[in-house]
Amino acid sequence: MEGLARQMTFTPHDTRLQQLASAEDLLHSLDPSKAYPLDFVIFRITGYHPKNVGGDLLTGLALQYDLGLLIERLSDTLDLQTATLAEPVLSIDDVTEKFNVTSKTIQRWRRRGLPARRFLFPDGKRRVGFLLSSVDRFFATQSQSVAEATNLTQVSDEEREIILRHARRLAERCRCCIDEITRRIASRLNRSPLTILHTVRKHDEENPHQAIFPNAAEAIDDAECSKILRTAHHEKSIGTVAKKMHRNKQAIYRVVMNDRIARLTARKVKFIDDPLYHEPDAASAIKSIVDAEQLPASPRGEELRIPRDLPPYLQDLYRTPLLTKQRERALFLKFNFHKFQFARASAQLEPQFARARELSEMEGHLQRSVETKNDLIRANLRLVVSVARKHLRPGMNLMELISDGNITLMRAVEGFDIHKGYRFSTYATLALMKGFARSVPLMRGKSKTITQDEILAELPDIHSESSGDGLIARDQVRQLLSRLNDRERSVIQAHYGLSLRSEGASEPATYEEVGRQLGLSKQRVRQIEQIALSKLRADQ
Repeated sequence: MEGLARQMTFTPHDTRLQQLASAEDLLHSLDPSKAYPLDFVIFRITGYHPKNVGGDLLTGLALQYDLGLLIERLSDTLDLQTATLAEPVLSIDDVTEKFNVTSKTIQRWRRRGLPARRFLFPDGKRRVGFLLSSVDRFFATQSQSVAEATNLTQVSDEEREIILRHARRLAERCRCCIDEITRRIASRLNRSPLTILHTVRKHDEENPHQAIFPNAAEAIDDAECSKILRTAHHEKSIGTVAKKMHRNKQAIYRVVMNDRIARLTARKVKFIDDPLYHEPDAASAIKSIVDAEQLPASPRGEELRIPRDLPPYLQDLYRTPLLTKQRERALFLKFNFHKFQFARASAQLEPQFARARELSEMEGHLQRSVETKNDLIRANLRLVVSVARKHLRPGMNLMELISDGNITLMRAVEGFDIHKGYRFSTYATLALMKGFARSVPLMRGKSKTITQDEILAELPDIHSESSGDGLIARDQVRQLLSRLNDRERSVIQAHYGLSLRSEGASEPATYEEVGRQLGLSKQRVRQIEQIALSKLRADQ
């Protein structure tokens, strides 16, 4: 969608305006519970059938948010002035007053399909606004959710007395702040917090001697909020924190809840959609798939084969069994399903009325997605080692290369689509090769000060090397010697006492000893060595 928005900015002004209206029409007609092909979305907006577009499906829930961003971004390039438009444009304040809701509710409506454009208002400032026709259309299609958030009916005298009674009790006895008072009463009476605030303030203005809000506790500022969170981090009991901070439990609870909400809403989660996720029994179906595709009790022999020259901390990677195709598909289904569940819950979350149970469910989806991702990563770490060793070059650190490859592997897990039909190992190998093609030249550039002769000279002293350094050195030497012919390689190995075996190096031999081994004169051995070293320096 970001690429589509970027391309649309280059279309003529009138065409862009027409495409903007088409995008709004599509946004109003979306069903959040359905999935839509990408080519359908592009056709509805631009009127063209795209070529070479995959069969990716976009969930209506995610598409509502993405289309909203596209509309806002595209309208920003049109310099639309409210004074020149044929229909009225409502600002955010106008909509909040019209529906008696808060600006946060407007933001939730925008995520649910209320299209917003950027306009130039008469004061010369560029702000977000809403066409009156778009607001009316959204209200007509989302009347139930709008009614739940606004409750536009007038407050009766009986209800007014209930609001004032609860507000006085919360202010005087419970020592709640104004935000907590309005939130709790709104939740109890199914009213907008703005309605509760307006009702109590109007009472206080008309009855200053019986005012309620002056008895409420002071609002918690940012500094006190940070102190509460630090204390709550060490104390498990809300009551203990309340005593230390001289606040009631409800205030402490709300601060902790708001912090959890802020952390969760800040998480940007992308997922690969699947039609199964939208079925009523999706959770149980995916659990059955994962349980049915368990790993075999005894892995095959070739899966447990460990390269002999690997150090112990890398050998452990090869003890994790490989995933079968079915098991791999099941884990990726589970991985993206939990991210889908989190994204759906996040879009439906109403921060003012959120409960701990809802937040715990969202955190559980995140946790299970991370655990599944770790299972997929562990099963493919040996692939990183294998590809990294093939890209190892003189003067480079194998562990640094593996670390860089692990980051690429994590990104590959996030972007892999099981619907394409190929195995993850194929996708990850290509991603690793592409990543190493960028990182290897940079790593080699950092190590240009290390010459081939220095590497060769350091190898015989095996006592100063750890097992990991020995592996790296042997791999470097193997790469170097592979560029020489058989005779040159034999001379270099014998004269420098090089050995590519794990037990260490052999004793260096003189030119005469090397000559006797190979049937050559001392001078000829020296000449071959010089030629070999010149080849190695030329490759530096």
